[in-house]
Amino acid sequence: MDSIFARLQPASQKLWAAWSRLPRPDIVPARSSFDPCDIPSILPFISLIERTERDEWRVRLAGTELERRWGRELSGLIYAEVLSSQAVKVTHCEFDAICRKPCGSWSLRHLELRSGRRLQTETLRLPLRDRDGGINLIISCNGELSPDLMRETDQPREIVTVFEQEFFDIGAGVPAFSCVPA
Repeated sequence: MDSIFARLQPASQKLWAAWSRLPRPDIVPARSSFDPCDIPSILPFISLIERTERDEWRVRLAGTELERRWGRELSGLIYAEVLSSQAVKVTHCEFDAICRKPCGSWSLRHLELRSGRRLQTETLRLPLRDRDGGINLIISCNGELSPDLMRETDQPREIVTVFEQEFFDIGAGVPAFSCVPA
């Protein structure tokens, strides 16, 4: 984690710090122990993702900045509805590994918006336990790395490429595979 932490942007650092302070019985904290009031400055960049079926993930909550970036409400959508086919495969692999191992994930993505604006985002993802104690929730922070942050709503477009992704150990090890094709 040290090498990844050194590269984290401020919003991801805040999420990591808040998650790390939570009680973690059996490695993964319960969603009920996570208080969003602990990270008010980054809530616009936070999403909560839930496994609803074996191969289906749904956006339970999405911050205002994420919805502005995508030009639509994301809460309630099936995650695959937001992504390109390449990104669906990588992202579902990533989600499954985060919950199965369990572990954390850090990634970089290229996005292209309908306006023609291209940007790069950093994503930090960490597992949470649901009400039943299962590891079926992921808290995610997704911030833009592009220097020209746009404040106007753009039209929806899909992720073009997940170009770097790494798992990191939160106490149970890391998967022996990569989700991003070589």
